Amino acid sequence: MKFSHKIFLSIFGTATASAVITCLILSGILSKTRSEDFKESYVDHMNLLAQTLENIEDSESQIALNAAEVLKLQDQRGELKNKDLDELAVSLGINDINIYNQKSIEAFPDFDISKSSSYQSSLVKDANSNVGQHTLLASADGKRIIETIIYFDDATRLLREMIQHDADNLSVELVGTNDESLGRIHREGYNDTLDLQQVLKMSDGAHIEQGRMLVLTSLKGHSKKNYRLVATISTKTLDTELKKIRAILFGVATILILLSLWLSRVLTKTLLRKIDAIFKTLQKITKTQDYSQRVPSSEEESRDELNELGKNLNQMLSTLQSHQTQLIEAERDKARSQIAAQVAHDIRSPLMSMNMALSQIETAQLEPLAILKSAVARVAGIVQKLSASISKQEDVSEVEAPKLTLVEPLITSVFNEHSVRKQAHQSLLLQGLSSVPQIWSVVQVNELQSAVSNLINNAFEAGASEVILSLSSNPKEWTFEIKDNGKGIPADILGKIFERSFTHGKKTGSGLGLFQAKAAIEWSGGTLDVSTVEGSGTTFTLRMPREKKPAWAPASIELEMDQPLVFVDDDKNVLNAWREKALSIGLKNTSFFSTTTEFQNAFPLKSWPEKALLVIDQNLSENKKGLEILGELGIGKRAYLCTSDFDEKWIQDQIKKLNGHLIPKPWITQFEIKVRTN
Repeated sequence: MKFSHKIFLSIFGTATASAVITCLILSGILSKTRSEDFKESYVDHMNLLAQTLENIEDSESQIALNAAEVLKLQDQRGELKNKDLDELAVSLGINDINIYNQKSIEAFPDFDISKSSSYQSSLVKDANSNVGQHTLLASADGKRIIETIIYFDDATRLLREMIQHDADNLSVELVGTNDESLGRIHREGYNDTLDLQQVLKMSDGAHIEQGRMLVLTSLKGHSKKNYRLVATISTKTLDTELKKIRAILFGVATILILLSLWLSRVLTKTLLRKIDAIFKTLQKITKTQDYSQRVPSSEEESRDELNELGKNLNQMLSTLQSHQTQLIEAERDKARSQIAAQVAHDIRSPLMSMNMALSQIETAQLEPLAILKSAVARVAGIVQKLSASISKQEDVSEVEAPKLTLVEPLITSVFNEHSVRKQAHQSLLLQGLSSVPQIWSVVQVNELQSAVSNLINNAFEAGASEVILSLSSNPKEWTFEIKDNGKGIPADILGKIFERSFTHGKKTGSGLGLFQAKAAIEWSGGTLDVSTVEGSGTTFTLRMPREKKPAWAPASIELEMDQPLVFVDDDKNVLNAWREKALSIGLKNTSFFSTTTEFQNAFPLKSWPEKALLVIDQNLSENKKGLEILGELGIGKRAYLCTSDFDEKWIQDQIKKLNGHLIPKPWITQFEIKVRTN
């Protein structure tokens, strides 16, 4: 086969296949889209009809109830006479009035005269096929029943208008609460063979059955009874439109195939005349450095010079691509090594703390468990950072978002980790920590904790036997010092300690600790300085901007002695802590719940006490979150969200909108409940 024929068939076959496949895909997409639009239009139409029927039923029900109240008043005055009932019905806008004794209401078993003074039935059909609603009202002396009946002629008229409005509407049927048809309007000449009971088993929405579309919609009336609308829609219009779409796309495909035939001939001649196609391929490789590009060539033996040249060129490109792949793999191996070194350095300290804390869990002390939770949180943060850096294709890894948080718990967490893992001859002291956390700052939480942890590690690994941590603050900034009595840093390397990969005096050092610490602190707007005396020790000084105390952070919970106070938290330790605080000041009107189900059973949200305060956790074990409950209550300053995620910005924004309070859960032990004194 000639080379020209091969080129022609390749181009023509590809173009034809593309045209056919594209038209088939478009046909499927357009048909599906039009079918969905057709269904949605009628679903929306039926929903609107259901809403209108609900409004009609609600209005008519209220008229019937008002009429019954008027009749009851006239009966109480002795003005109600049987001969006036028909005239009264007309004047009151209803269809019929009946007076029964108590033994004549067996048709309405749900009505109990001893328990309810009024009752409205669901829509029912009488012997004359009239659809109406019966309203029963006990007389003033409780010995008789006043019944008003109103027929829903407007609903029937509305269904008939719907049938006449659209030629595709074949029938509309209203089904009552007992799955019996209350009325059916259909187009003249249309006979439906579908089984109503089978249709009612379908869910709300549009369903294609037996060449027609069924649309089911639920509605709820004034008496909270459930009804359903069943509409039968012809699909002739839809089928006609789908046929038009297929016909148009078939014509388009035919035109594209003919166009492909013409273009294939033109391109074949062009390619044979222009041998420089090979040079263009080489030009592209030179610009993109993509050695996966190949010159098309035939595997059959041929005397065609271009084919032989293409084969030789492809062999050369394969060799270059292999070298390129090897080079890329080498760069990847280097990057993996750097990531592994970073992870090994960051994760070492929290993992050692977890191991030490785990060994103490059997002592039944809560402090080791708290240390373990903090360490696990730090490891999770490090792993999240690693996952983000690996998944990103760019050179710059994802940066941890800064948070407005309390500084003292972060420092205490790292201090506790190192306290349980330090050796017996080593001393670690923390100074300047107030009994109640009060320093707020915007920091990268995980990065800051890793930075402080790395500085403490470096101090002990450099031979220090004592490390003193000092926290201080002024209105504009807070300062944290890490002072050790180690051997100090030699003057000749002092200027290099913050450089990446620089390490000194440690066999397993990666040179990442101080570099990462300085970068994390400076990224948050702070500074990290170092002063050292060889033979005496080293002091690292961290300075960070301080933020004002947020308006949503209360100093305490203040209430009156008899004011209701409710606590909801699925952590029993937290509930016990709150219980002890309440008992210590003599509060008696307090309630404690570990689930939202128990809480809502005891205190329904719709009937929340006027002065009651609520302290609730955000991340409860059930589906409902604390913020959702506070949002439904809308109690403003009497709402307190107590959560460990207090430093999440979205939680802070939500509590601001609710005008409530946010209590950091690590702050509970120092938090106060106060009783107001007049």
